[in-house]
Amino acid sequence: MARLLSFFAIFAGLIYISLGTTIPSPQAVKRDDNLPARVPYVFPEPGTDPIADHIRQRRTNGTLLDLDGVLLNAPLFAQAWDGLFGVIRDNSTLPPTMRELFILRVAVLNNASYEWLQHEPVGRAAGLTTEQLLVIRLAAPFLPDMNVTSIMGPDLTAALLFTDWMTKSVHVPDEVFNGLRQFLNDSQVVEAVGTAGGYNLVSRFVVSLNVDDKMDVEVPIPN
Repeated sequence: MARLLSFFAIFAGLIYISLGTTIPSPQAVKRDDNLPARVPYVFPEPGTDPIADHIRQRRTNGTLLDLDGVLLNAPLFAQAWDGLFGVIRDNSTLPPTMRELFILRVAVLNNASYEWLQHEPVGRAAGLTTEQLLVIRLAAPFLPDMNVTSIMGPDLTAALLFTDWMTKSVHVPDEVFNGLRQFLNDSQVVEAVGTAGGYNLVSRFVVSLNVDDKMDVEVPIPN
């Protein structure tokens, strides 16, 4: 019987993988250090709060993040946030590497280490290489005197420059906008602006409320 159960467990795992889903390891579940923020965390028990339960559906292993615990101090705000970022993260037609570049570059520019720590593994899973992550982390804003196209490719280089202008200047010059526009259709242009703008909101939120006590932690350098 034990061998039979073991066989079915392995078989189920293979099906799980074949469907394009990874089985979360115990290490993958822990994504926060559970350090305090500037407001208390609110973590309702499963089944007691429909907003928290809906957020759990998007989280690895159904585990709420410290970010969620802060947001749930204002339940309707948390609900709206979950809806918006559920679209940005899970229903975008942007190339996944470009989506994660927007998110990670904003984290660097605003020194939002919490945002970076949450998304570096997502970026790697999406296909960003360590060399590309190093450019995202270390390149000076507006890429002065730095040719990164050989590492990033023309599309991600355009996305990087666009993120710099949108985050640091707000006003994006036509040539920078058009540099990115050539790689995207109209829907994706809106998604690109919404993603970079949305994660500027995230970065300011997590830094201002010191989520997971990361406000003064420097964004790590990938290795």
